[in-house]
Amino acid sequence: MVNVTVEPIGFVRSAYASKYDAPRQPLVDDRIHEATIELLPDRNFEQALEDLAGFDRIWVIAVFDQAGGWKPKVLTPRDRTKRGVFATRSPHRPNNLALTNCELVSVSGRTLTVRGIDLLDGTPVLDIKPYLPYADAFPDARTGWVGEIEQTSFMVQWDVPSDVPDDVREHADRVLGSDPFPHPYRRTKELADGTYELAVKAWRISYVIDGDVVTIRAIVLQS
Repeated sequence: MVNVTVEPIGFVRSAYASKYDAPRQPLVDDRIHEATIELLPDRNFEQALEDLAGFDRIWVIAVFDQAGGWKPKVLTPRDRTKRGVFATRSPHRPNNLALTNCELVSVSGRTLTVRGIDLLDGTPVLDIKPYLPYADAFPDARTGWVGEIEQTSFMVQWDVPSDVPDDVREHADRVLGSDPFPHPYRRTKELADGTYELAVKAWRISYVIDGDVVTIRAIVLQS
C-alpha cells in the first residue's frame, strides 16, 4: 500500500457557503459568479503563475473537504437510479478529489479571479492546470447513462406570497423547474397526503405536480 501525501497550494473564495448554494456542475445553470483562488504566500507561487493569464480556461484540482464517507453506488441529482460512483461526478469518493473547469478572468500576484466555478468557499486547492482545447475537448465522446436520460423542464408557479429570502426562492425555482419528484439529494419527498415537499435550509415548501406544472401551495419556516 502506497501512502500519498498532498497539501493545499491555496483556497477558493466564492459566494457558495453550503453545498445547497453551489451549482452541481460548472455552467449547469445561470449562476456564473466570479470567485477567487488565493494561493499561499512564501512558496514562489507568483512565479508559478507566470504565463497562465494567456489562457481562457483552467482546470482546478481541489478537495471536497466537506464531503462525508463514500459508497460504491450513489444517486445523482439528475437520476433516480444508483450508479457506480466512478461513473458519476459525486463529491463522495474514496479520495474526495474535485476536478472543475472554469473561466480564468485575471491573474494578479497570488490571486486568480475566475468565473463559473462550482466549489464552496474555503475549498482547498491542490493544483491548477491550463485548459487546452486540442487535448482536453472531445465533443463526440459517448456520455454513457447521462446521455440516455430524458430531461424535462417544469414550470413553477407560486400560489402563495413568496415571502422567503431571494436565495431560497431561486433555489426552489431551480430545483423544482428541473425535477420536482422525490429525491434525497434534492431534499424533495412525497408527503402522506400526496403532495410534495422541498427542504431549503429551515424552509419547507409544499407543492403539487400536474403534468409539467409545479404549483407551490405553502411555505413554512421551521423554528
